[in-house]
Amino acid sequence: MAVEGRTERGRERTRRGTGGAGGFTKLEPMELVGESSVWRELIEQIPKVARSGLPVLLLGETGTGKELVARAIHLASGRSGAAFVAHNCGATPDTLIESELFGHVRGSFTGASGDREGLFDAAEGGTLFLDEIGDASALLQTKLLRVLQEGEARRVGETRVRRVDVRVVAATHRALDKVVGAGAFRSDLYFRLGAVRLRLPALRERGRDVLLLARYFLAQAATRERAQTPALEPGLAERLLTYRWPGNVRELANACHFAVRVAGARHLVSEAHWPETPFAESVAEHDGLHAETRALEERRLREMLRRTHGNKTQAARALGLSRQGLIKKLQRYGLSRAASSLDDGEGAV
Repeated sequence: MAVEGRTERGRERTRRGTGGAGGFTKLEPMELVGESSVWRELIEQIPKVARSGLPVLLLGETGTGKELVARAIHLASGRSGAAFVAHNCGATPDTLIESELFGHVRGSFTGASGDREGLFDAAEGGTLFLDEIGDASALLQTKLLRVLQEGEARRVGETRVRRVDVRVVAATHRALDKVVGAGAFRSDLYFRLGAVRLRLPALRERGRDVLLLARYFLAQAATRERAQTPALEPGLAERLLTYRWPGNVRELANACHFAVRVAGARHLVSEAHWPETPFAESVAEHDGLHAETRALEERRLREMLRRTHGNKTQAARALGLSRQGLIKKLQRYGLSRAASSLDDGEGAV
């Protein structure tokens, strides 16, 4: 949403908080590190998405880095000089929703001892990141839809309607299309928020990125301890590669900080320094037959791409898939680049 009414508030800093509170932080670009094809494809989309100015819906499991990507979109956009405000949609009770979103004036309700700005005020001219939008109450959904549709808001206790200029980036770990189908989320808000949809891959889908990230987080932890960055013991590195990472990048970061700052690892990080983790539950062991099925599916996709010289339309038809269904599978297995390199120019994305 981009409408008239910019103010100069919050031009110089990037703000994080719930309900407009909290400290100021900046994006640490190295946390977007990764060399896997699925991660590179996501990162390459950020500048295009940023320039579009459209609302963005980030999808992916908990801990995959959705706020980092949202912040990167903000910093790559024309709004980077204004505020980035983050809010968890499940953190505000319905009784305070209007005040949280739009602010209030003194005396508008019991306890309102002064004027207070809302999230849309704080993010004026910048970006409002709505985390866990799938947890938003019915009332919050209604209020959000109205301001997104009308491009205007009114503080609690005030009659004057103000134009707002805020870009909304939302995120959820839920399968929001299924939540909409079940009637627990408004379809009109879903489509309003999801003009652009980006899926963040789980850490287990990113291959050796886990080792790049582990080294980054170990270096980060060592810097805080004023110590040299320890190396990863080879056996532990192999375990990190096969572990499923249900908590994704957040779980890895916490484990690396534990190894250095709690367990005291200095020159070499071994499994003895690692927090208690069910390493026995590896990707292959957990998935069993499903892993074999995925491997067969990936080989079948590669074979069909070769046969059709990368033509996605022909490949989809031969496999009995829709073209969009094929593209999703290619993205899942990191084959989009392979398809592009084989593409003969007909039916390509």
